[in-house]
Amino acid sequence: MVTVEVHLFANLRKYAPPGSSQGAFTLRLQEGTTLGDLLRELGIPEKEFKQAFVNRLRRGEDYTLQEGDRVALFSPIAGG
Repeated sequence: MVTVEVHLFANLRKYAPPGSSQGAFTLRLQEGTTLGDLLRELGIPEKEFKQAFVNRLRRGEDYTLQEGDRVALFSPIAGG
């Protein structure tokens, strides 16, 4: 098992587990879990997800999460 810290921003906060503070929470995941697996576990639809940063580095859905990773998930932003 690995423990990761997850931060959901903007409208993705609605996918946080009940009781999490401002979209921030800690999860214990199976070793080998990817960012894509995490998105599916949280129930975040593909169209609502734009990008992820792990330990302040942009990562793709194929990135394998490691013990202590800090994950920040962002939705697409509209405007102009």
